[in-house]
Amino acid sequence: MRLGARAPLAAELAAFAAIVGAHVYMLTRTLHARTFFDEGVYLLSLDGLRHGEALGRDVFASQMPGFYVLLQGVGAVFGVSIAGVRSGMVAVAAIGALLAYLAGRRVGGPLTGLACAGIVVIAPRLSTLGSRIYADLPAMVLALASLWAATWRRTLPAGALIAAACLVKVSALTALPALAGLLLLEGGRRRRLLEAALGAAAVVAVTALVFVRDLGSLWTDAVIYHLRGRSQLNQVSPRHEIAAFFDPHTPFCWLVIAGLAAATVQGRRLWPWLLWPIAACGFMLEYTPLRENESLVLPYALAVPAGLGLGLAAARLPRQALVVATVLAAAVLAAGWVQQLHLVQSNLVQGEDPTLVHAAAVLDTVTKPGDVVISDQPIVAFLADRPVPGNYVDTASLRWNTHTLSDAEVLRDAGDVAAVVAGRAFYNRPQLMSGLASQFRYEDKLPGADIFYGRKPLGSAG
Repeated sequence: MRLGARAPLAAELAAFAAIVGAHVYMLTRTLHARTFFDEGVYLLSLDGLRHGEALGRDVFASQMPGFYVLLQGVGAVFGVSIAGVRSGMVAVAAIGALLAYLAGRRVGGPLTGLACAGIVVIAPRLSTLGSRIYADLPAMVLALASLWAATWRRTLPAGALIAAACLVKVSALTALPALAGLLLLEGGRRRRLLEAALGAAAVVAVTALVFVRDLGSLWTDAVIYHLRGRSQLNQVSPRHEIAAFFDPHTPFCWLVIAGLAAATVQGRRLWPWLLWPIAACGFMLEYTPLRENESLVLPYALAVPAGLGLGLAAARLPRQALVVATVLAAAVLAAGWVQQLHLVQSNLVQGEDPTLVHAAAVLDTVTKPGDVVISDQPIVAFLADRPVPGNYVDTASLRWNTHTLSDAEVLRDAGDVAAVVAGRAFYNRPQLMSGLASQFRYEDKLPGADIFYGRKPLGSAG
């Protein structure tokens, strides 16, 4: 093949490499940012699993089991540390950009693939939450992989991948209508749907066999727990979260509006892809209690169909107009990336909360390596490298509200640990705090937490 024939492919790959490089650069800005509560929960969960505890039976599993399998893989490759596991999430996000490119290229060619990947990279919320340790991002990346497999008529893998996505987080179900639509586009619909169902059933069956001893507890932790929590108030407004993706001051907004409009007029070819953003927005409006990380259901669901619409519309332009449109689109994407990077840097708080770091240092001083502790600030126990009983990796207030944890349980189990850190949910429970004070000799009152340690002998008075 002559150099002239290879030049377009080289330019395409260079552009894609630039897009992924920009994506990774932005996400790695937050590798050492202050942790969120749930990140500490998952880090403690991973630490417990790494030391032989069983998911569900020992470790409280607030997410579906696939997420913890993924975390174990990430920990094995990148290390069990805040920056290490976050680096794994960045790698997953990079794979998401790759899949967006491959799906777009499959449907509409090189420019369409680049448009899909480029719009993903400038998506709101993904820039600030993409490196965080949440189940939402890997679930949506797996869902996108399922849709990509469907475009290749690989129906068994498509079904297996959507099942795997749902076993990471159920929000991946938002991609199921799009997958069904893609499977129904061509002949042999019944066979294609059956093959996809078989692929999904195989993944579910294997997962059930792996966790056969703990299916009941996993169902209670990952499903019943959230169903009971639906009565709780949202932490964020669903309409506000959706509106953030349609902020008229962002290039992302206008690219998505133009792209979805272009996809709509494409008719039969793209209608299945339009079901994804509809389902994702419906999920955001109905899911409770809604937290900020749930908004990660939107970036791929909006960006990929929009990129498909823009790419296929651009393919109809005359050559000169296509060149102008490509340059203009590149400039808009660059402006969107700079805007998101500025947002990340302006809101970034580097380093852990100093009060929690100090609490971890004190906990390290008053306990010995290997001592088991209970903490309602999970990152404190993780930073101090102290193991936590699996049922206490997650001590959110929702545990009490859903009756999956009680003051009596904490006080009972506190008798078997070296120290208890109270800095969040425990603080709001006066009877629990007084009970802890009666069980331990010492209480260090720190700015961010109270640490109880030095258990009193059984039968001693307060």
